[in-house]
Amino acid sequence: MHYFVVDAFTSQAFSGNPAAVCILDAPLDDAVLTAIAAEFNLSETAYLIRKGNDVWGLRWFTPTTEVNLCGHATLAAAWVLWTEQNIDVPVLRFITRSGELIAERSPEGVALNFPLITTEPLAEHEPLQALFPHALAFASAGEDLLVELASESEVESWVADMPAIAALPCRGVSVTAAVAHKPYKVVSRFFAPRFGIDEDPVTGSLHCALADYWGKKLRVESFIARQASSRGGLIQVERQGLRVVLTGQAVVVMIGVLCFPK
Repeated sequence: MHYFVVDAFTSQAFSGNPAAVCILDAPLDDAVLTAIAAEFNLSETAYLIRKGNDVWGLRWFTPTTEVNLCGHATLAAAWVLWTEQNIDVPVLRFITRSGELIAERSPEGVALNFPLITTEPLAEHEPLQALFPHALAFASAGEDLLVELASESEVESWVADMPAIAALPCRGVSVTAAVAHKPYKVVSRFFAPRFGIDEDPVTGSLHCALADYWGKKLRVESFIARQASSRGGLIQVERQGLRVVLTGQAVVVMIGVLCFPK
């Protein structure tokens, strides 16, 4: 089985969010898929299996579990098909747990068409309030929780209490803030220790929620967002009704062959 390691939402190697992409000849047991993902030990491993000329089955696994939606590994999968597998179509369709997802080549890289994740204000949330006594606002965002902080510097300097975050009944927690006088308008970080990811470098699915949250607050339909992990990455975000287009670039940094399963 061939694999590729791709840095997504970046144009420079060793930045952005790395994902492994494996191309399957036939389905494998979930336990094997999980074991392979644990062996890579990246935030996500994507598994592709061909279903047609431009249609692929796509699943995403963290080192511990399968997830419902992953942006950077979808971008990585599309990038591999176009640049390494010579799939000569401008649009790719992926059949996933979140329905059909579309990836389209664009001058800016890869444009992913994902479902919008609506956000709702949380008036009270004692565990979050204990973790973030100076937060400006809290919100639910599908499987995640959002915490709005006052500034980019607060987002960058916040030190996560991983056991406390892991105890929360959610996939993960994002800290985010609006930014002025820079090319990007939104900054964020994302933590999901319950799923084996202490801090995710760049989280595509999170921006499906940030499109709604900051779109309403800033009264904009599109913006550039920066995820302020140590690797960092930029995502162009555009809300289109109940869909979100996330656009970014990628770099293939590793190609190899998995010797197992045989």
